[in-house]
Amino acid sequence: MKTKTAFLLAIMLLGARAAKAQDAQLSQYDAASVLLNPALTGMFENSDFRVSSNLRSQWSSLGNNFLTTAFAVDMSKERQYGFGAYLNNYNMAGTMNNFQAGVTGAYNVSSSKNYTLSAGVNLGLIYKKVNDEKLVWDAQYDRDHFDADLPSGELFRKMGRLMPDLGVGVAYRSTNHNKSINPFGNFALFHVTTPNESIFRTEESDLPIRYSVNAGAKVTVSDGVDIIPQGLYMRQGADQQIQAGVMGQVALMNNVYGVVGGASYRFNDAIIAQVGIKHGNNYYRISYDVNTSPLRTYTHNKGAFEFSIVYMGTVSGRARRMTSSAF
Repeated sequence: MKTKTAFLLAIMLLGARAAKAQDAQLSQYDAASVLLNPALTGMFENSDFRVSSNLRSQWSSLGNNFLTTAFAVDMSKERQYGFGAYLNNYNMAGTMNNFQAGVTGAYNVSSSKNYTLSAGVNLGLIYKKVNDEKLVWDAQYDRDHFDADLPSGELFRKMGRLMPDLGVGVAYRSTNHNKSINPFGNFALFHVTTPNESIFRTEESDLPIRYSVNAGAKVTVSDGVDIIPQGLYMRQGADQQIQAGVMGQVALMNNVYGVVGGASYRFNDAIIAQVGIKHGNNYYRISYDVNTSPLRTYTHNKGAFEFSIVYMGTVSGRARRMTSSAF
């Protein structure tokens, strides 16, 4: 009973947090460029298209995990235009589900070969749903015994909501190969139209705008060795997230293979360690979050496993040297 009580209390805490920040989070946000900022769509060199996939499983020690899956593909047209599409699903312990899908595009307003200054937009849909079969009601308790077969006494007409979605962003990237330090920075707004997300439809509830700022620099230490310090700040409603860290890449065998690794800290939430490999045009990364928030009492300091794959290729199939755009 104590274990179940702790689990239910933890879910209540997680649900309270989810109500403040509706969107899923990724520790490896830099491996999901299209989701990070629509202005990054197609803004890469030496490839025609990019495919990224992310999988995040967190708080599995509570019995029901929160699962985030994301997929995106974008194409570059002469580094001037970018087009893409994305899917993102956030399953909150089987009780709530938040699904997002849409298309995205960007335009590079700069004609310089040493940097890109792009603006982008994403148009999509959000579908939120509550699984009432997973909910627990006081009417289902017979004294101190819970009986799932007892009627809840609740009646809801609809348990889902479909909403339009709009996001905009701007991004700057220095790409001067003659410099050892190339900074980057971008700013994005998501849910610009603040759609009504009320599932029960008893009163209007606007989805808050999410503000996102990301900045850092690619520092070339020597040929084939790069270090990338960067940070991310997001705010949605009353909730905010700050994450800062550093990633590194070491190329091996004429850049055919490589190793990547790094660490970051999400303030008041988790310490994140990650490692990965590069083979050809493929990046494989895995990370693990060690929970440092008050929730660690229930998770035993266990946080989340996250996997990401980034592939960049050419339509013609010709081999090209891949840049560090996975970061």
